[in-house]
Amino acid sequence: MGYDDYDDCDDFDWKDPIERERILKKRLEYLKERQEYIKKRNRTYLKGQYGKRRYFDKDKVGDIFFVLDDEEDTGLDDLPVKCVFTKNLRREKLFQYLKYLKERKVLVRDLAWKFAVTERTIQSDLRWLENNGFIERHVNKIRGKQTKNSYVVNASKENKLPCKDNYLEVVFLAKADGYHYVLTKTKYSGRDKKYSSPQHKTIDKYDFALPQQKQRYDNKLLDGNSFQIAENIFGSELQEHYKGQIYTDLYRHYSYKFGRFGGKEVTFTKRRIYFTLFMLDDSLQIPKGYFWLKLSVAPRRLKSKSCNKCLKFIQDKLLG
Repeated sequence: MGYDDYDDCDDFDWKDPIERERILKKRLEYLKERQEYIKKRNRTYLKGQYGKRRYFDKDKVGDIFFVLDDEEDTGLDDLPVKCVFTKNLRREKLFQYLKYLKERKVLVRDLAWKFAVTERTIQSDLRWLENNGFIERHVNKIRGKQTKNSYVVNASKENKLPCKDNYLEVVFLAKADGYHYVLTKTKYSGRDKKYSSPQHKTIDKYDFALPQQKQRYDNKLLDGNSFQIAENIFGSELQEHYKGQIYTDLYRHYSYKFGRFGGKEVTFTKRRIYFTLFMLDDSLQIPKGYFWLKLSVAPRRLKSKSCNKCLKFIQDKLLG
């Protein structure tokens, strides 16, 4: 039943008992349908403890089949859409929000409403942050009764917050003829002086990257995975040249795409990149697909900002 069916009652005479009964029946049907709509619409809101949620779940927004009289029909494309936080991302956002509060008092209920989760979930996130040393909880009391808690953020541990993606990149550093060289993975195999065709690609046309591997368990397997990468390249683990983990960098990236109803969806990506180092005596023989790049020109060839920051750290802190 919709508005049109209800508007048909305008021609009925309220004083006529039969027509009045039909009006009341129509009105009851309309109110019942309206309540069903409200329940269905409310299920598309973000979940929280209290307050009105003006955000819709994109997967359920198509179930909204009409708009109530007191609301403006803006169309599906204009409806604000739910932003879903994964556990790791929610904990990072919670850490940043507590850092923004600067030890001001806050209710768990308010945090749950802000992040669209239950109070139990927020309590679990706060307990995890506290147990791992990211925050410190201060219990406040007035006249012996506990009030809102405040949280002190340990900013020095911000880089250790959990990430969905973790990568290991290995720096193989060698010295030859008074220069340092870094091993890179690339299709470039060196300058071919015999080949002078105009179609010949120069070094600028090739991509360079450090040997890398995706990490499964954060930094627990860095050493073993580094030895594995060294063995795959050189045929030996090179344990006597291994210097361990030297640098860690966080990579944040936002990307946009259009959703089902034409609106923009924002995807947040956060990666942690661990760097380990092998200091070699000389440039060892390498297989095809790798190239020794002079350290002084490597920042121009490596497109990764994280790699360049690591190489700068090596030049400033390790090589002097």
